[in-house]
Amino acid sequence: MKNTINALLVTKGHTFQEIPFFSMIDALGTWDDEVTIHWKHVKHPKALAAFEPARTDDYDVVVFYDMPGVVFTNNPSQPFQYAEPPAEFKKNFMDLVGKGKGMVFIHHAIGGWPTWKEYAELIGGKFQFMPGEVGGKNYPGSGYRFYEPQTISVLDTSHPIVKDFGTTFKMRDEVYLYPVLEDDVVPLLKSDFNFVSENFANGGLGFKEHPKGSDLIAWVRASGKSPIAYLQPGHGPQIYGDKNYRNLIVNAIKWANSEEAYAWAKEWVSARAGVQ
Repeated sequence: MKNTINALLVTKGHTFQEIPFFSMIDALGTWDDEVTIHWKHVKHPKALAAFEPARTDDYDVVVFYDMPGVVFTNNPSQPFQYAEPPAEFKKNFMDLVGKGKGMVFIHHAIGGWPTWKEYAELIGGKFQFMPGEVGGKNYPGSGYRFYEPQTISVLDTSHPIVKDFGTTFKMRDEVYLYPVLEDDVVPLLKSDFNFVSENFANGGLGFKEHPKGSDLIAWVRASGKSPIAYLQPGHGPQIYGDKNYRNLIVNAIKWANSEEAYAWAKEWVSARAGVQ
């Protein structure tokens, strides 16, 4: 008999092709031989209520495919505006992180709540629409490039999220020119794409001045008592239907919900704090 994972899926803040995306989500419910994923979908701004303490026992894992806090103005002189996360939500969210809840952030979720420094640190990086500080360094806006063929290298073939992927595999998807806190994450996958600004034609303000970006596209880390995974791929039908991509998402959800991940998170956070 399969185990069941109750997953809260959070969306909105960034457009996406909903029909093929939710077709993938439906398929992932029974994709794996070991688990069944029961999804509950919430959109911003109503999603904030799902983090109220009385509601957090309703789900085992949170899957973020959202990008709150960014407003696209359609004004060429000021194309982006930022919105602050509500104080009550910030408290509820960080209380949940401290209590322990598996979290999986996907694709554009790394651009969410851009004014909230701790949020980027929790994920392990940040896609910026306007210049700002990430990990104590100033960066211009980030860049993006659609539908790029890539060879992906598996950096830790023993990790549960990527253990069945061999050493390399092919993928065609959007790439990001963005800062990653490489010293504060455990890398799982890297791309062979050349992440220099000359290879990007679109992005946030000043992206052409961005230094060479990270080649990492998947990693894990922890905060509080919560195991956290980030998966950079996720733009459009060509990747939603990719078998490796579907396996990646399901494996990340399984890992984030596992006793192994919670034990690892405790050890990793303690080690980072210098606690023996």
